[in-house]
Amino acid sequence: MVERIQAAPRQNGKRESQRLGSGRSTGKDWRAATPEIKGDLQVAKILCVDTDRHFGSFVCAHLKDAGHSCMLDSRGDRVIRMIEQHGIDLIIAEVMLPDVCGFEICRRIRAHAELFTLPIILMSSMASQSEIAHGLAQGADDYLAKPFDTKTLVARVTEQLKAAHHAAEPDPATGLASAKMIKAVIQRNITQKIPFATAYIEMDNIAEFGKFAGDAHRDKALRHIARILDRYGKLLESPRFKTAHMGLGHFVCVMEPDSVVPYCERVAESWEKHLPDFYDLVGLKMPKTAAAIASSRAVPLLKLIICATNSELSGADSVKEYFDVLAQLRKKAVAQGDTGIYLDHRKTRKKRQAAS
Repeated sequence: MVERIQAAPRQNGKRESQRLGSGRSTGKDWRAATPEIKGDLQVAKILCVDTDRHFGSFVCAHLKDAGHSCMLDSRGDRVIRMIEQHGIDLIIAEVMLPDVCGFEICRRIRAHAELFTLPIILMSSMASQSEIAHGLAQGADDYLAKPFDTKTLVARVTEQLKAAHHAAEPDPATGLASAKMIKAVIQRNITQKIPFATAYIEMDNIAEFGKFAGDAHRDKALRHIARILDRYGKLLESPRFKTAHMGLGHFVCVMEPDSVVPYCERVAESWEKHLPDFYDLVGLKMPKTAAAIASSRAVPLLKLIICATNSELSGADSVKEYFDVLAQLRKKAVAQGDTGIYLDHRKTRKKRQAAS
């Protein structure tokens, strides 16, 4: 069941800016913030973990030919220590290891307070769709089916290094965290079994507003909502709060379960309060209602759709499942034909399992 609630007035707090880092420590000399970039190539320190020395040497040789430095180890239980000692930028691990398997390597890295964004590529001759899906659910960024050719290997490594580099940078439009970063935060919470809640915020009509008012005014609107999201997140005074721009008018905020409803109410109330001032700032007349923008020549009305759920209600065991739940909530909210706050009020996973 999805319940729509009305926002309650809240006092405003002082605005503070927030920047999410890569999640990898910059205060310890064994970690580099991002791989070194030379032209189009990101030169990285890569750790390959495989008990097959011949195949592992094959992987390392071709990565070195591509300009990277590569180390080979056969023990999964040494991975965290190797990362810390050598400043590893990317892991390539065989799934079937005798001590700590590739899946467990993923879980340990994704649960680590400093290393949880490190890119991981799993490899295995066991590469059914269910096996690949399971590996990705444990936090792997990619999964290579053995045997693979060298071009595929280098291309996948380059892709993951570029993605990790962009994830570590603030979103250029809003200064918030990237989509990949917030997914890494959610993965860490899932792996550590930390209860958390998520607010999905969508700025309705932002694409139409951009076409009408121009990209500069559209970006102002995005920065305006980003400041509001950041401001009320800071008021929570919680180290668990993270917020990210997912693209265009889509934002995701992660926080403690008890905080999500008052947070959503404050965001909605603040947006409604400051929206007339924003239209004045960009030199446009704010439409009174959504019905007033039926004409294609009318000024679009920027309203918010806010959906919220938590880790217990969602029952999700992976980032993909969690975002699928958010997508379902959004779909139901849109189907109700109005903007506002929509809460997930389904039974908890335990109750659903007991009833089945």
